[in-house]
Amino acid sequence: MRVSHANTPRSTDLARSIATRVGLPAAAALMLAASSPSIAHAVPRFLFPTVAVVGAGLMTVAFARASLAVVRNPRADRARAVRRFALTSLGFVILTLLPLTRFVGVLTAPAAGPPRILAGFGDWLGGEGYPRSSPHRGLDFAGRVGTDVLAAADGRVVVAREHGDLCGLIVVIVHEPHGYRTVYCHFATISVRPGDDVARGQPIGTVGTTGQRAWPGYEHVHLELQRGRDVAAVEDPRPRLAGCFDAQARYPTDRLVLTYPLSCRP
Repeated sequence: MRVSHANTPRSTDLARSIATRVGLPAAAALMLAASSPSIAHAVPRFLFPTVAVVGAGLMTVAFARASLAVVRNPRADRARAVRRFALTSLGFVILTLLPLTRFVGVLTAPAAGPPRILAGFGDWLGGEGYPRSSPHRGLDFAGRVGTDVLAAADGRVVVAREHGDLCGLIVVIVHEPHGYRTVYCHFATISVRPGDDVARGQPIGTVGTTGQRAWPGYEHVHLELQRGRDVAAVEDPRPRLAGCFDAQARYPTDRLVLTYPLSCRP
């Protein structure tokens, strides 16, 4: 007795089903959580990392099946197989390769030395490795929750409060007479108030996950450098960094020099 296989899904059909029904919705959920603090803080902290792992695994399977389909399909179905391969390749890069690169970096980070930079200025990838909707405005320094955040230079605190957006608990310090402001985000606690004068290396709060809630292992403080009062006038803080704060060092006063907002690891 012959059994009809007309309704049996082919490997390419399964690949597309996995990519569109599971992988792509998972990607949409991750992007939504990354752009909405209210959603990110309303769900268990390990939910989205779990969704990310499941989505990456399913997309890897879909990519492998779609790759085999391109090789095995007859010429009549090749164009269709190639289109499906292109779709799953895009999902594979977004859901698997890019986050995996960040994950490997976190796992292999040195135990000592300067704090690791998870996301640099102008990056189109966030700390966890997923695409951003706009270039990154500062530097994200990895640090454990509760670690002291340090003032990057002498100045005066002008903002210290809950910002209500992706920044979360925020501190802004004006550095006169240089005409710059440093902005720090994602505090767990803030230990300064507007009007306070702070010295370089002084603790101004502790690392947290307010605002854009970082995944476990990706906690960080966001450091942003603004010119004047224009919040859109940002520049890369990295060229001004002189390393970790050293109480014995003498820093230039004729220009703005910054030190890391976290201590070096011994």
